[in-house]
Amino acid sequence: MKIKNTSLYIILFFVMFFLHFGIWLLMEIGFETTFIRYYLFLTVLFTMVITILSLIKKIYPTYIGFAFMGLVMFKLMIMFLVMKKLNLSEVPNYKLHFIVPYLVSLVLETLYAVKLIQTGEVVETPKDEKNQ
Repeated sequence: MKIKNTSLYIILFFVMFFLHFGIWLLMEIGFETTFIRYYLFLTVLFTMVITILSLIKKIYPTYIGFAFMGLVMFKLMIMFLVMKKLNLSEVPNYKLHFIVPYLVSLVLETLYAVKLIQTGEVVETPKDEKNQ
């Protein structure tokens, strides 16, 4: 059975979550609710980006790169807006624990977008004799 491209990236995201959560519990940091809420928010953003990129691939396959750049900017903006609501700064070493998963999810999204761009079909428009 072959795993679809999208499923592989989602599985890798959840492997990152369980690995990070295991390390979190071993270190006995506390703040598990903040951790779960952050990952829930990050998961919603991750699936939103993957879904929108898949839709863009079907509708406008030549604009996947532009859509990806716009989604990354949107994701960063939303992250800064929601950061205060999640009380991330209360957790010790919060930059290490919350920026690294954000960057890993960004890398997974980037790899997914690159894979979509590489497998995209290039549509060539026929040239008129007048335009040659």
